[in-house]
Amino acid sequence: MTDAASSSTRLLFVIDNDFGALGVVMYMLHHQPLAARALILLPRRAYELHGRGLGVACRPYESLGDILAAVEAHAPDVVCLYSGYLLAAQRLLSVGELGELVHTLGERGCRLATSDPYIGTFRRLPEADLPAPRGALRHFGPFAKLFQKKAMQRHVRRVEEILDGATHIYPVEVDLRGAGRTPRATFFNPLYIRDEDELRANHAAVSALSPGGAHAPRWLFVIAQFDLEFQEARYGAQRFGDMVAHRMREALDHGRHPTFIGPAAITQALLRHFAGEPGVTILATCSFEEFERRLLDAQAAFYWQIFSTSGFLRLWNGLPVFFFDSGHNSRLLGSMHANGLESHFMGNPPIQLDIEKPFDVAALEAHEERFRNAARESRERLARLPTPDEMFATIVAAR
Repeated sequence: MTDAASSSTRLLFVIDNDFGALGVVMYMLHHQPLAARALILLPRRAYELHGRGLGVACRPYESLGDILAAVEAHAPDVVCLYSGYLLAAQRLLSVGELGELVHTLGERGCRLATSDPYIGTFRRLPEADLPAPRGALRHFGPFAKLFQKKAMQRHVRRVEEILDGATHIYPVEVDLRGAGRTPRATFFNPLYIRDEDELRANHAAVSALSPGGAHAPRWLFVIAQFDLEFQEARYGAQRFGDMVAHRMREALDHGRHPTFIGPAAITQALLRHFAGEPGVTILATCSFEEFERRLLDAQAAFYWQIFSTSGFLRLWNGLPVFFFDSGHNSRLLGSMHANGLESHFMGNPPIQLDIEKPFDVAALEAHEERFRNAARESRERLARLPTPDEMFATIVAAR
């Protein structure tokens, strides 16, 4: 395929409810010419929050019909599901509708791609120690877990069969041979790496968002719904909220501006705790545009999930990231944890902290040079991968 042909490739992205799925797509498209020919479909609520500030054409969807109408109108060469593995699990489509979508795209001659948040371990999901069954299953007592496992095995088998021929896309280096006949593709977007001028301009924009702490270095705390549920099950909601508040109070006492972004259940408690204090920012909702600005401005970021997409975007920019927990994905599936450490951290293991222990600020700051060096090493490896444009040219040319 010629450069002219590859640059004219039309792309359609169907995004699930996970913030990280949108994050990977925006990382892929950042400053890339192919973004001008891309259309992003978001679930209605996500569209209302993020859609207008993305800088890429975007529409909401609520059904298979909406997706097929967008396919008809946009005429994409490649349709990317982010992620095909989660659309049915999140009830955005049924498994049958996922199969119908894939079949229809094949009849139209569209290439199909999907992200793979399980990093090649989806088929092993039934082995995971899943949370206790909810709904009607909970009435089956000791048989509930068995029913749950059988249902999961059936779901995994059906979804794997549907997505077997889709090109699996990874933003890191992986074995391109993959498993079976499933094609794989990788990419790196060097244009996402910010230079000093870009970071200074971003800092000015974030300072305008938080005038109460405009001059204080920012520390960012981020937790997703699944990880919040795990932490609350582990510690209890009240105790976990208190521990988070203590760490944020410490940050404030050390002259930092703590910013917390997470589900409403915990942000409401934190808002009561820090009521009237201008040097603290607490957000239950945040557009992608604002989140990205805050992400790249923070002096340090703290997560409860080592495989957070936004965490990697910081790491590859040489910005410090620390973890209070490995996260629900790692705890559920050991094989995914091992694959993720190898492919995403590239020999630089994540730095984990104890949420119950006070911060050692000097020790945290001493890691800054390590993060810069690790980012250089990671980018040297990532630079061997195709650019997004080169990757899609290969996908379109495949027969």
